[in-house]
Amino acid sequence: MGSSTTPKPTIVLDIETLNAISARLAERADAIRQVTLADWAEDLRLAARACGLLAHLRFELGEIATKTTDHDARLELRGLLDDAARAEPGVGQP
Repeated sequence: MGSSTTPKPTIVLDIETLNAISARLAERADAIRQVTLADWAEDLRLAARACGLLAHLRFELGEIATKTTDHDARLELRGLLDDAARAEPGVGQP
């Protein structure tokens, strides 16, 4: 038996899109009673894909930081990875 899968649509996760998703999710979290389940499901799918992509990017940047012989580049990459590993105080807290 063959399985048919529909390809996932391409979603551009550039800085502007990520910032827009972040703002929209924060606004919807504050106004949860006004969000439809379909809207919420769509945003959760986008957030899940963004998290997966960011995890992959962090891993790859860590690999590059380990392999590079350029000391300044290694420090910059490590700094970015450290920044990405921390949330603002209170983020995700009820």
